[in-house]
Amino acid sequence: MHKDRSGGFTLIELMVVVVIIGILATLALVAFKGSSDKARYAGAKIMLKRLFEVLEEYYLARGCFPTDVSRNTPPPGLVPSYLDEWPLPSRDAFNSMYDYECHIYDGKVCVGVTYLGKDKEHSHDWNYGFANGNEGEILEIPNSDDLFIVVAKDVTQCP
Repeated sequence: MHKDRSGGFTLIELMVVVVIIGILATLALVAFKGSSDKARYAGAKIMLKRLFEVLEEYYLARGCFPTDVSRNTPPPGLVPSYLDEWPLPSRDAFNSMYDYECHIYDGKVCVGVTYLGKDKEHSHDWNYGFANGNEGEILEIPNSDDLFIVVAKDVTQCP
């Protein structure tokens, strides 16, 4: 006598379905993580543009840019006159920092801001940003998770 087995799934069929669901879930998780990081970097780009605008206002009012400071420190005179507060790690999606840069590059005073990114490390030389960027342009630094915005080239630094 022949038994009818059409009422259920075999163990092998169930295992194949579970493996397929696992693979699809992994792919979805990877895609979500990538888009989540992109959204976090989009927030950092918005902040870099805001810092660019504020530093331009400062320069228009004073005729010079603040001197260089340590990372995660607001340039002198910027807060609270032009910016309510410097972007702090506690308010950043990656708990990362911003570094105001005012250096001599190619014999000229150049100003920019670096976002230290997900790894919270200064992973590039600021010369790269000044050599490869234009004013107001946000650069994604190659082989790094840093972002850099060129604020100005060939300007005056405040005493």
